Amino acid sequence: MPSDFDLLRSLDDEPRTPSTVDIDRAIADGRRRHRTRRAAGYTGAAAVTALAVAGASVAAGSTTGTPPTVAAPTSASASASASASASMKPKALYTIPGAAGWTAPPATPPTSCTLHRLPVPDGAPMALVSGADPTGRYLVGRSYPEAGGYQAVIWHDGRARKVMLPGDLEESLRDVNSSGTAVGWSYAGSGPVPYAYRDGKVTKLAGVRRGSALAINEAGAIVGDDDTGNAALMWRSATAEAVRLPVPAGTSRAQATDIDEDGTAVGTLDNERPYVWFPDGTHRELPMPDFGGKPAATARAFSIRNGWATGVATDGGGRDGSKPYPKTTGAGGKTAPDRMTAVRWNVRTGEVRLIDGLDIGANTANAHGWQVGTDKQGRAVLVADGKTVVLPDLAAHEPGGLANIPNTLSDDGRTIGGQSDDATGTIQAVVWRCR
Repeated sequence: MPSDFDLLRSLDDEPRTPSTVDIDRAIADGRRRHRTRRAAGYTGAAAVTALAVAGASVAAGSTTGTPPTVAAPTSASASASASASASMKPKALYTIPGAAGWTAPPATPPTSCTLHRLPVPDGAPMALVSGADPTGRYLVGRSYPEAGGYQAVIWHDGRARKVMLPGDLEESLRDVNSSGTAVGWSYAGSGPVPYAYRDGKVTKLAGVRRGSALAINEAGAIVGDDDTGNAALMWRSATAEAVRLPVPAGTSRAQATDIDEDGTAVGTLDNERPYVWFPDGTHRELPMPDFGGKPAATARAFSIRNGWATGVATDGGGRDGSKPYPKTTGAGGKTAPDRMTAVRWNVRTGEVRLIDGLDIGANTANAHGWQVGTDKQGRAVLVADGKTVVLPDLAAHEPGGLANIPNTLSDDGRTIGGQSDDATGTIQAVVWRCR
């Protein structure tokens, strides 16, 4: 699932090319040294873009490298209206077996957590966790076996295995479901290529020459992006052709970042408007949160689970429209980033609220709307039903630093995956077990 890493990386408008530095490590190091520079000052590798689902009927005649386009409704707002004529509504793109009857299992928030370092193949000195299935039994991420090297990794019940993605530049697994099917990308030749890992085999996802696979749900539907066209894509399964998803006229860049069990997906248009695609074919903007009586200038949605979407919003002070997160002039004429705050949406009801207990944004939410991220003191935290649980460190770190980053949260709240610095300041893949 998307995390603070995706937030920072997406601020860059450079073409999609392999990074000349280790982006994960550079971001973590920079966040640890200067928390206030994270949102506004980062430049580096290109954005991790688009993935989404829903839409109307698929246009025929797909060819490799040019995904078929999902026909958009005449008006996104009209298509979402309950009063619209049934004959005018777009057809559902696909259905998820059993999704309509799925409900989140009951759970009570944990009160304490313990930290455990995960094993890493070949004893690699550095690793991190970037995604997990809803139970927390499967975790995915990557290790760094040598300087400048990357290795995709999957953990099952604490046991690690290398996943040999093609390419020799940069790679990562981004998400996995409870059957162990994982998705990710690897740089090969001119850009990133989307892959799925299933039953011990790696498969290139069809219908796109370059792009990324970033999320998968329990039914095996995958979402990702077309790197050459800045388009949101969906694969019904690991063997299906990519489908380009609809956006309103005038949109130049669509980013979708997660898919729910019923096929609902969330993302962002043009780096500043949060968006949702529903499995019945309708799609619309998510409401902007309110900053003290003033609507947010920009907002982005990153993850969704059981209708709970998470993201960030900015207040837009001094916004000139040239950048998604511009700087404003503060005291003494010094520049400072716009205020950025975590956001949670209930996509079913349209409710939106700012989450002041988290710094920048939640890294993910579970089926109960509980969230993990870092607080304003730089600590890793779980926020559940209004209560905050501070997650322990592998080693003591400086106040205000960011040595711990939780990236995944199981539905029962008992398993959290992420990264934590050891005593030498080296990033390690970890899991927090909570009770």
